[in-house]
Amino acid sequence: MLKPIHRLLSQTGSLCLACGSKISAQIPGYPELCLSCYSSIPWIMQPRCLVCGRHVGCPDCSRTGGTPRCFVINRSSVAYNASMRQWLAQYKYRGHEAYGEVLARMMGRAVEQMKNELGLQKTFFDAVTFVPLSEARWVERGFNQAEKLARGAALARGRNGRSLPLLNLLTRTRHTDKQSFKSRHERLKNMQGVFQALPDASERLAAVAVRSDGTFSEHGEAIRLLLVDDVYTTGSTINACAAVLQNICTELGASGEIYSLTWARS
Repeated sequence: MLKPIHRLLSQTGSLCLACGSKISAQIPGYPELCLSCYSSIPWIMQPRCLVCGRHVGCPDCSRTGGTPRCFVINRSSVAYNASMRQWLAQYKYRGHEAYGEVLARMMGRAVEQMKNELGLQKTFFDAVTFVPLSEARWVERGFNQAEKLARGAALARGRNGRSLPLLNLLTRTRHTDKQSFKSRHERLKNMQGVFQALPDASERLAAVAVRSDGTFSEHGEAIRLLLVDDVYTTGSTINACAAVLQNICTELGASGEIYSLTWARS
């Protein structure tokens, strides 16, 4: 009985993960952060664009004549400002794994916020999946940050209060240059034909979304998937993945409703 108390007391006085200052008070759910760093998190509570979830004016979603959108909506935990960019860089590029747990918890919060915003039931999503990493990036980093974040999202309660199924459904057919410095047009062109379904993707999805009588769980003729990535900029990566996921659902005789969740929205 005393172990949780001892653990809490031992954490007080530790150093903040983000700024290195001494933690004088525990933040519920975020014991790694001091009050100042936690208070500075730019949570997106009320997105201005109801499609991509951007917190400021969005010119992209109002464009006409572009690439068809293959996902329903995107929502993001935070705005991608300078401090959040630093957090993600510490995690992705500098091997600071402690950030992974914090970011994953932030994703779980975003899932609940998305469901509350849309008035969704706990059983709304059939499964969670994620944007795949190229082999070159695997060699460089040793992990897929999108998969780690997806684990945090999957912990949001699904059917019967259980975690949502986390499925690896996609593969990246070729390595692409970093998107950070590309224009919107270049990003969209760069993503063409990059992703495809894994050979057993249909079987994996059928195992969690199709009942024994051949009907689809909970949602009539639709399979609803939550697609996770780290940062949403133009939506080109999410859209390319969503198109492939829709095709997987079609193979099972269902329509695919793909919802996107990213840690940050630029």
